[in-house]
Amino acid sequence: MARKDKVPRGYIPILIGRGEDKEKILVHMEHLQQPCFLELLDLAMQEFGYDQKGILHIPCTTKVFHSIIDTIRKPKS
Repeated sequence: MARKDKVPRGYIPILIGRGEDKEKILVHMEHLQQPCFLELLDLAMQEFGYDQKGILHIPCTTKVFHSIIDTIRKPKS
């Protein structure tokens, strides 16, 4: 069985959203270590537990998720 989407090296696919409003995005693995991203992972653990099957699902709005990623990407001054 062939995979439809090839994930670039250093990235992880994540499904974000609730209900019908879901979006699949690729997140660089460096972002997973940021404190604000760890809070999102904790939120996912609280809702789904540690044994999610398949793609990692984070239950927050896409707007909140993109805001967090933008904050992570901004250079620190």
